[in-house]
Amino acid sequence: MTGVWILIAALLIVMVGCELALGGTKLQTGLSRALAVWAAVYLLALFPLFRYGGTGPFPFTIFWGGAFLSWFGVRSHIESSILLRMLYLLRRGPMTESALVAAYAASFGEGTRREELLRGGLAVKEGDRLSITPKGRTILGVVAKLR
Repeated sequence: MTGVWILIAALLIVMVGCELALGGTKLQTGLSRALAVWAAVYLLALFPLFRYGGTGPFPFTIFWGGAFLSWFGVRSHIESSILLRMLYLLRRGPMTESALVAAYAASFGEGTRREELLRGGLAVKEGDRLSITPKGRTILGVVAKLR
């Protein structure tokens, strides 16, 4: 039972740590920071799990990898959900459809997405044009292999 509590504590620590590390940036932009937090908490939890929880490194590694993939899938889906963003905008009160769409475009529209590409180092601005960076090409290559 001690192992379960260690796992629960590790998962809570990693989720809070990732939110602090991301600091409001998109998950895809701050993925390296999130991975660093997952790796650090993995290493911190490994000894107590082995010593007090009766779990070896191999099963914990498999569990931790699955937990990361689950967290990443849910977190990135929530982050990119247009419906949830619109619901978030409606928390201030009722809006007409056109006002909701206008508020969405102002808060989460093209300009915001373009700034996130630049902030994440996935694109660079050259005059009035955007160009993909080597980091952006790498991510596209990985995504292409996943399809």
